[in-house]
Amino acid sequence: MIPKGGYFGKILEVNLTNKTAKPREISDETYRKYIGGSGLGAFFLWNSLKAKANPLAPEAPIFFGVGPLNGTYCTAPRMSVVFKSPHTGIFGDSQVGGSFSNELKWAGWDGILVTGRSRLPVYLYIENDKVEFKDARPLWGKDTYATDQAILAELKDQDVKVACIGPAGENQVTYAAIIVDRFRAAGRAGGGTVMGSKNLKAIAVKGTKVVPIVQDEPFMKAAKAAFKLAVEKEAWQNIKRWGTAGLLESKNWGTGSLVTRNYQTTWYPDIAQIGAEEAERRFWKRHTSCPNCPVHCMKIGVVRWGPYAGLVAEGPEYETGTMLGSNCDVAEMGGLLKAIEACDALGLDTITMGNVLGFAMELIDRSLITHADLDNVKLEWGDVPAMLELIKRTAYKKGKAGQLFALGVKRMAVKIGKDADFYAIHVKGLELAAHDPRGDKPRGISYAFGPTGGDHHSGDSAPTAARWAMINSLVMCTFVAGYPWGPQTPPIFTNMLNPLCGWNMKDEEFWDAAKRIITLERCFNVREGISRKDDVLPKRLMTEKLPDGPKKGAVVTAEEMKKMQDDFYKFYGWDDNGIPTAETLKKLNLEFAEAQIKPFRKA
Repeated sequence: MIPKGGYFGKILEVNLTNKTAKPREISDETYRKYIGGSGLGAFFLWNSLKAKANPLAPEAPIFFGVGPLNGTYCTAPRMSVVFKSPHTGIFGDSQVGGSFSNELKWAGWDGILVTGRSRLPVYLYIENDKVEFKDARPLWGKDTYATDQAILAELKDQDVKVACIGPAGENQVTYAAIIVDRFRAAGRAGGGTVMGSKNLKAIAVKGTKVVPIVQDEPFMKAAKAAFKLAVEKEAWQNIKRWGTAGLLESKNWGTGSLVTRNYQTTWYPDIAQIGAEEAERRFWKRHTSCPNCPVHCMKIGVVRWGPYAGLVAEGPEYETGTMLGSNCDVAEMGGLLKAIEACDALGLDTITMGNVLGFAMELIDRSLITHADLDNVKLEWGDVPAMLELIKRTAYKKGKAGQLFALGVKRMAVKIGKDADFYAIHVKGLELAAHDPRGDKPRGISYAFGPTGGDHHSGDSAPTAARWAMINSLVMCTFVAGYPWGPQTPPIFTNMLNPLCGWNMKDEEFWDAAKRIITLERCFNVREGISRKDDVLPKRLMTEKLPDGPKKGAVVTAEEMKKMQDDFYKFYGWDDNGIPTAETLKKLNLEFAEAQIKPFRKA
């Protein structure tokens, strides 16, 4: 059945090999089961890619997914980019804010599914139903900032929205990012690498269509109520003022979970030099936000001192401020902002890049590698010029250092050998984010059970993971819809979805959809060899107690890890090895996965 509202009923299928672009109709039933964003992406990925397939093969898909709420009055919609990760070899999903997602929806598409490989570099230009394959050879080698500006100049339209890659994606660094609106990044797991492997430099989009709404007045009433709740929620007043930078101080002084010096500690006495108060005093010039968002957590400013004076940048955000700040012992705001800007310009995931730098710094301290292994770049704690040089070398895979750093911490540890793996902090190959689970134990659930590996936005309990799965499929911001709405989430969403789409979704169906999406993502990973053995935190975090700070002495014990596993599997109806049971697959209408999953269950 064709959707009545909320969707245009089609995605754009692009084959770069033969330069074809055509609509693919999607039924209302499929939307209702998988919603959009990461859920719909998981459905396409499962059905279009065989187990153990090369994520960088021409036939490997990458899906740019929006949801039913994109392009409407609903606050703060985002986009989900779904692919098989070249960095981890499992399910890849990266969320990004900014204005690209709404523009894609206004062009009349519920997503873009890209396969194939262009012989020469191209970018896509989508204007409503018109799709053009543009020559990107003049753009190849440009950074993401220059690429965005060059495309807008070529198209002679400043209202066009661009998602693009930088040199890191072109050079197949496995954790290359996709950059939107200059400062927004779909950073995790290597979506930019997949684009680069296809010789796809960018996607530019312009739309003028209106999202269909079945019952306009009830939808607007529900959307305005949701907006009002986000405005009034007192817990988020600090996010409005400080952005996520305010968490830098609170995670250090309060929760004891600020990642410092490659997870050696969570205590950083110099945090005030790179935190929110310092940023407000010396750097920030204005607040900004994603479309129709009352939280405006993004802060833009100008560096007006030191060697990086004149730099216009956005941030610091908590993740980037931590991983390129306290994690690398950088206690100077200008240098921190320059390192963040360098990653965005070159198209690198700041979280993984920060992990790689901190990991290498500790390995040098422990004499497991030397400066000679890094082309004689004198990398030391807090040395921003050395960091910038190595960030650049990584993006271009230049020299021994660039080749080594482009591997990420898991494969670096394998290459280095000795005891390096103990200091390589990752889950399933994806580097952990800026929250040490010894100080913030619920965050360990997100890392251990998130479908992409060490992701910090996959929920801090089994039920919360379900809520996050729906938020990522509806493609909403967790700051607006995840944290403040909490247990109220289902009716807030269904009150919007039902009049928008012409549905009659109840809470039970909402949760079933969430469990269906998580279980299908798990099936994809099971097919790649993931099981209970992989749902664990790094050895360091389970054996080495925090030496100081508010959570001094904390560690994640084996007993705590086992309970996390048992509780999570039970909630989702997976067996004790973390494999979805046949009964669960049937209940969730995922019977089509049974034949491929059955061999992985215990006899």
